[in-house]
Amino acid sequence: MENDPSIMASNNTENGTGFSRRELLKGLTSAMVATTLLGFPFLSQAEKETATQSPVIFGQFYLVSQAITEHKNISEGTSAQIFNAFFRSQPDFPAQVSKLHALVKPGQAAKDLQKAAQQNGLAELVTSIVTAWYTGTVGHGTDSILVSYKDALMYRPVSDGLIVPTYCGNGPLYFTAAPPDAAMPESMNADRFTRTSESDVSKA
Repeated sequence: MENDPSIMASNNTENGTGFSRRELLKGLTSAMVATTLLGFPFLSQAEKETATQSPVIFGQFYLVSQAITEHKNISEGTSAQIFNAFFRSQPDFPAQVSKLHALVKPGQAAKDLQKAAQQNGLAELVTSIVTAWYTGTVGHGTDSILVSYKDALMYRPVSDGLIVPTYCGNGPLYFTAAPPDAAMPESMNADRFTRTSESDVSKA
């Protein structure tokens, strides 16, 4: 019924834009997603396109992720990375996400959503999503995809006291930041040179 040509034609006539209301809403949502992801320069073009071309499913995935991890402040950028990995590796992923999203209720505990998912044959999907967020990987074994390392949720409980384990002494990608200012020796103190110059001027 949703694809009934008569309904599409009716919508086109009513809004006078040449597009159906559904298409307009999808386009608006896609633009909002694209704007949100602009703040994450580390995203690849493919990751951005997957999210913006399927904005409704991406939004559902983000809300499901918040509910099942019980973390409201998860990163939209990391979400786009995980979403892209699932989307491209599992053909039925969009349909499953929609089914899982339909089970989400306001104020619902993660364990209750997990129980509802199990009753509806979506337990494996829930496990995959939780695993992806906490380990930063999607898939298993040699087929696994590393999505995010330093932003994996398993490091949050100790983030106030420990850096993310890495060969970089001060955290992942530490070497990409500008080096800290070096302490200047007393002989190179700018004030010393200023005082010397002023005394030379007074003598002259």
